[in-house]
Amino acid sequence: MTLQSHLRSAARYMRSGLAKSTLKMYDSAWFHFSSFCATFSVAVMPINVSYVNAFIVHCFESRRMQPSSIKCMVAGIQFHLRCLDPSCLSLLENPSIRLLLNGLKRAKPQGKDPRLPFSFTLLQKLITRLREGCFGSYSDLLLESVLLTAFYGFLRGGKFSTRTDSFDPSKDLTISDLSLYTHHFTVFLKHSKTDKNKDGTIIFISETNTAFCPLSSMSAYLRSRPMAGHQEPLFLTEEGKPLSRAWFGSHLRLLCKYCGLPPERYTAHSLRIGAAMTAASSTPVSTLKAMGRWSSAAYERYLRPDAQIILEAQKAMRTTF
Repeated sequence: MTLQSHLRSAARYMRSGLAKSTLKMYDSAWFHFSSFCATFSVAVMPINVSYVNAFIVHCFESRRMQPSSIKCMVAGIQFHLRCLDPSCLSLLENPSIRLLLNGLKRAKPQGKDPRLPFSFTLLQKLITRLREGCFGSYSDLLLESVLLTAFYGFLRGGKFSTRTDSFDPSKDLTISDLSLYTHHFTVFLKHSKTDKNKDGTIIFISETNTAFCPLSSMSAYLRSRPMAGHQEPLFLTEEGKPLSRAWFGSHLRLLCKYCGLPPERYTAHSLRIGAAMTAASSTPVSTLKAMGRWSSAAYERYLRPDAQIILEAQKAMRTTF
């Protein structure tokens, strides 16, 4: 093999180190940057930081992109540059690019995330309402099990529901992905953002010995669920369809409405946000990151300041003097 063929293989292996969704986004960024350079008849390589800055402004002013999305575009350009030239310097660490991105943030600050977290108290409220009867005995059991599993498992909505009514056992949760034990159960996630090697991830969910125990709820749901093969959906609606995002979202909104909560402020992701906030008050950072499968400080985006916690912390400060 020639040196060039080895270099092409290295680039191919670098691409395989990314999640498909990330790679798709990075390829799109490179396409748009290349098209931008072609429009002004300038060469993509060797990279010119001034052209990257011009592209950033183009994305912000002409394409109306958010600063956070533009930063992802720059990361995509940087990735492709490293595939072509592994010795190239980081664009995101370039002083002028960093200054420009910070300037865009000031020009268009990000709005506050409208989603509210489901605290454990609110979760109890939802489940209590389900147990009183909402959508029928089977659907109520299904929703209770999903809510508790998603909360204690720090699950995103896409992990426990399907995008549409179609079901893909190679991606979506199946009966075989669940394992029950005496004091806990596990769920095997076939893919996740932090699973770079695509080996899958096992999450552990413990019994809680309370009236709102995820293990007890899962066991009760399985007893009511129709018999199924190992490759059939773990979560199945009363209509015999896999639990879809649309089905879960519509039922969650109705449940919030029944409980006097603003349905537009709560989504499936509110469970993950609430779980992070609940655990953060009593869990070491290393354990919190493991529970939520965060490989970086991204977990900090999920932590919302709680006025009562701040006030109690301030009161406790007097004991340090």
